[in-house]
Amino acid sequence: MREKSSISKCSSSGFSVIELILVVAVIFVLSSISLFYATAHQKLYKPDEQALLITDLLQEARQRSLTQRETMRVEINRDANSVTLIDENTTMNGGLPDDVDNDQIVRSIRLLTSDQVTVGSAPGQIGYNPPEPTPVDTCVFNISVYPTSIAQSVCTIRFRPFSGESGQAAIVDAGTNPLGTDANPISVTIHVWSPSTATPTNSDISRAITIIGATASIRLWEFDENLTTTNKWKNSRRGGGTY
Repeated sequence: MREKSSISKCSSSGFSVIELILVVAVIFVLSSISLFYATAHQKLYKPDEQALLITDLLQEARQRSLTQRETMRVEINRDANSVTLIDENTTMNGGLPDDVDNDQIVRSIRLLTSDQVTVGSAPGQIGYNPPEPTPVDTCVFNISVYPTSIAQSVCTIRFRPFSGESGQAAIVDAGTNPLGTDANPISVTIHVWSPSTATPTNSDISRAITIIGATASIRLWEFDENLTTTNKWKNSRRGGGTY
């Protein structure tokens, strides 16, 4: 009698084969849905991750130029698919480099492949840059004359430790030779976007980084097609927004 009662309890507290199959099926479906959304989320935000990494490196260049009183060079290299921060090890004689052989790589970021995220020029469907108080041109890629990237296609941004009334670094281009001679003041917009599957020259999601030459301020922007304004760039304010 006790044995029968025990078997009955075991049977009533267990799961049938059908119930187990249903549980496994539900787990499989939920796992598939979670994987789908996780993959989509990762793809959607790759431009954000890339833009934040570049912004962080630019901020480091700015801070080092001011605290170390040396020119810091940032190279966005299309051929090497990288962004590199280089200490030019300048002397205090006006903050100009005196030797091209003592350039030192501080750190480098390996960029995602261009079919995942494009860095540099704007996507085809966006014909304007973020609305800074003064126009900020898109970064220009030229053949590098610096030993660290000789003969490669590079956009060069140099943070010099010149202190004006604002106490900020001045931003200049590569100049005309490895010493950075005749460098011109610049402001730069760096576009970071993921290509559209339907039209790879257009973007699914777009970000932009602006660097103001006069103040060395750095801003990260998002392109929002839902904005009602003519210029659909908005300050993302991520990572501090303005540096």
